[in-house]
Amino acid sequence: MNMNLNKRHGRAAVLAALGLLASASVMACTEQRDAGSPIHLTIDAWDDAEQDKLIGQWTVAGNANFLANCGRDDIPFDITPSLAGLEFVRNVMVDGQVYPAFGLTAYPRSPLLIFKHLIWAGVSGIPEVETPLDVRKVNHASSGPMRSGVRGSRVLIAAVSRGGIMQPVPTTLLGPISRVSPLYPMWVKADTFSVTANLKVPTCSFADTAFTLKDVAAADLPAADTAAGEETFNVVMNCNGQFPVTMKLTDANAAGNTGSRLTPTGNATAGSVRVQLLREGAPVVLGQAWSIAQSQMGNQNIALSARYYREAGTFHSGVVEGKAVIEATYR
Repeated sequence: MNMNLNKRHGRAAVLAALGLLASASVMACTEQRDAGSPIHLTIDAWDDAEQDKLIGQWTVAGNANFLANCGRDDIPFDITPSLAGLEFVRNVMVDGQVYPAFGLTAYPRSPLLIFKHLIWAGVSGIPEVETPLDVRKVNHASSGPMRSGVRGSRVLIAAVSRGGIMQPVPTTLLGPISRVSPLYPMWVKADTFSVTANLKVPTCSFADTAFTLKDVAAADLPAADTAAGEETFNVVMNCNGQFPVTMKLTDANAAGNTGSRLTPTGNATAGSVRVQLLREGAPVVLGQAWSIAQSQMGNQNIALSARYYREAGTFHSGVVEGKAVIEATYR
């Protein structure tokens, strides 16, 4: 009788083991859906963008699917970068996460590249598992148990500003980043990465502007320190984008002039009368800068005013002429 009990126990144990094996076989992934795609990041940005600002949006290509018919079990992934020509520069914070950031060794002032891996279930309501990637080493990720038979794997690339003046990068092949689950080593997904950085240099230009005041009578300037004939005019500035600009006016015939009245040119014949410049209703201070918070793309009017100003000394009618230089600084 004891022998019969032992046999029954032995049979039950064998049946339980067989049941576990049958369950494990149902949960196994049965196919690979996608083997990877070329992924190209194009960076269009200013060459002096604010440090660590995202200047190349997260980029991905191809099918997110990797393994299929996997059941609900946890699936681990090994993520192996084989990217040539990158060097670690620093860690950066983007959207609340810390990413190792890499520059191209062949372009010491290149924008910085960052990478992340997403495990994707393809089912509404199941969040993607997002992991920053350190492309100096093999990274490990895990899907966790999912109520989905699909395990997608996506690697994304983005760029942030290095800080200071950066240099453009022609289209450059970086190499692949492969993913494989240790449970299914026969299936590999590998995306191949490349990058182009088209960097714009801020520029502004001016067209020479000649403005003629209407004539005034000598009686309109009865004494020293009187002014007459004020008129407003525009200097047109053309910029290739929106960025902060610092403006400055100087006297073309007397660089050290810090007043508001221009030194007479060789064409001037009037006695003790000069052209005075004003901005926003007040006399300018030649050589002193003022700021424009953000330029406009294309033409932008810089509004100024001019008038006749009588100074002390021998006063007589004639031609009154002055010349100023306007400068824009945008670095």
